[in-house]
Amino acid sequence: MQLLANTTSPYVRIARVSMIEKGLEVEPTIVDPWADDPRLRAANAATRVPTLILDDGTPIAESLLIVQWLEMTRPAPGWPSLVGPDPAAAAGVLSRAGIALGAIDAAVHTIIIRKVTAPVLFDETPVGLRRRRTMIEGMQRLEAVAGSLGGKDRGREAPTLDVIAAVTLYDYQQLRFGDQAWLPATPGLGVLAAAMRERPSFAKTMPRMS
Repeated sequence: MQLLANTTSPYVRIARVSMIEKGLEVEPTIVDPWADDPRLRAANAATRVPTLILDDGTPIAESLLIVQWLEMTRPAPGWPSLVGPDPAAAAGVLSRAGIALGAIDAAVHTIIIRKVTAPVLFDETPVGLRRRRTMIEGMQRLEAVAGSLGGKDRGREAPTLDVIAAVTLYDYQQLRFGDQAWLPATPGLGVLAAAMRERPSFAKTMPRMS
């Protein structure tokens, strides 16, 4: 298999953590989505990361579709479930994951637009401020439940998608906006992120500027 990725994308990290937790370690092939990399374009017309290319050449794009493929091909109880043991638990996991993913989307879209315009021209616009509000409120809502995320043995138990997404959001926010005064204090998420970094899946996938 081949995983087309970059070193900063939170979507890549969600896919990679999920793959590793499911026992599927694929060393990422680093591509530049902004450079219209021909390898990425051949596999994904949208030239977005992550894109997972299966052994038979089938490409799967989008992190949540990769997670769905993992759940189908490596199901519980043989492998840890990324969504929980039953429908009731899954509803909570997916609800919390949705909060994190909404804030991740807002953060990524802010960075993308900054690439094509000066930050001051976007960040203080109505759309820019709405994206900022989404990030702030998303982190605050997750902070309110941070103490319960990951269970009693956080860092020792395989994480579900809500934990993966929440930690991915926290670390991405620190990378991209850690110096911004508007970033809310989220010590509970910080403790969760530190605990989860004890797991190889999180330690290996920490975002970094290339």
